[in-house]
Amino acid sequence: MIPLAKTAGKAIGIDVSNRMLERAANHAKKAKVKVELLQNDGTNIRLPNNSVNLIVLVHVFHEINDKSTTLKEFRRILKPGGRLVIVEKTRADRIFPMAFGPPTVDEKKVVQEVQQAGFGFTQAIPRGKDSIIMCER
Repeated sequence: MIPLAKTAGKAIGIDVSNRMLERAANHAKKAKVKVELLQNDGTNIRLPNNSVNLIVLVHVFHEINDKSTTLKEFRRILKPGGRLVIVEKTRADRIFPMAFGPPTVDEKKVVQEVQQAGFGFTQAIPRGKDSIIMCER
């Protein structure tokens, strides 16, 4: 979030965990960037309709309990043409497939879920064990 805040001029961080928000605030303070932090599960984000250009999730999508409602909420707050970028681990480690890091998710299932929520799928870019899934409102 910090590199985006430096580039974009404004960044909003949302997390369900107060501890993670405190960590983000400390990182932002050290980097001398201004960020707005909201504690929220993503199902009812207190931002106006069509107010956000970009939503980035890094190893978070698999943690969302109500993906359908959350994706609809993302669509609501994104401006027309706004982007949703989801980074998830989609390729398992050959030696220790479940031992370290986030779980492996099915890229096709993620794409299907975002399309069902009304997003246009742009592309999936492989990067190491991750896929960067790019969608557009």
